[in-house]
Amino acid sequence: MRGGFLTNVLNPKVAIFFLAFVPQFIDPAAGSTALVFVLLGILFNVSSLPINIGWAAAAAWMAGRGTVRRAMHWLDRAAGAMFIGFGLKLAFTDNPSR
Repeated sequence: MRGGFLTNVLNPKVAIFFLAFVPQFIDPAAGSTALVFVLLGILFNVSSLPINIGWAAAAAWMAGRGTVRRAMHWLDRAAGAMFIGFGLKLAFTDNPSR
């Protein structure tokens, strides 16, 4: 649990998302923009908590049933097929003329 928390806290994508997305909803004329920024971040986290708990419960249920290994086998095959398809598309795509 501690490792997951540290991974999310130290993940630069999360910080970039908040720095790029949240300021769009802050009125520059507001008295304390930093406070509004923090409150919007807290609101986002509180509203996403039920979704994250649901995903964690679904993952625990799947792990308990032993279906994760079978699902990962098919997901690996699907990802491999997609990469082969992307490679073929790239190989047979003409270079655009300038």
